[in-house]
Amino acid sequence: MTQTEPLSSQVEDVATGEISARDLASKVFETMPLLGRTLRRERLDGTGDFQRIHMLKHLMGGPQTQAYLAESLQMNPPALSKLIDSLEQKELVTRAIDPEDRRRMVITLTSGGRDFQRRMRAQMMDSVKRTLKTLSPEERATLSAALDIVAKLIETGKADHREER
Repeated sequence: MTQTEPLSSQVEDVATGEISARDLASKVFETMPLLGRTLRRERLDGTGDFQRIHMLKHLMGGPQTQAYLAESLQMNPPALSKLIDSLEQKELVTRAIDPEDRRRMVITLTSGGRDFQRRMRAQMMDSVKRTLKTLSPEERATLSAALDIVAKLIETGKADHREER
C-alpha cells in the first residue's frame, strides 16, 4: 500500500486485514498532525494553543493538583507553571495552596474558564465536522468504527499487549 492510494482502497486493505499493524500505526501518526493543522488553522479564538484547551478540559471535572496536571498533560513542572500563569492572567483558572497538604498547589477552573473551554470545544468540533462532512456515509461509518476500536484498545490497555501482525 502506498500513501498515494485512494482512501477507499486503503479502507478496503484495513477491512480485509491486508495492512500490518506497523503500516496502520504509521497512518495514525501521519493523520494526527493533519487534524492538528486543521484545528490550528481555525486559530481557536486566537489562542491556537492546544495545551491550554487540554488543561481546561482536565479541570472541567473539578480542581486538580498541579502535580496531577503535569502528569496528565505530560509537561515538566516549569512549563506547566508558565501555562498556569498565562491562564491565571486571563482569569481562566485560579491557583491556591492545598489546605490539606501545603506542599501542593490546586488549580481550579473559573466560570470564565469553563465558558472559554466550552466555546473552544464547540469551535474545534465545528472545524472537524466541516472536514468530516465531506466523507460519504460509508466512510464516516468506517471511520467511526475504527475510532471505537482504537478507544477500546487504549482504554483496556490491550494496545500495549497485542503482537504486531
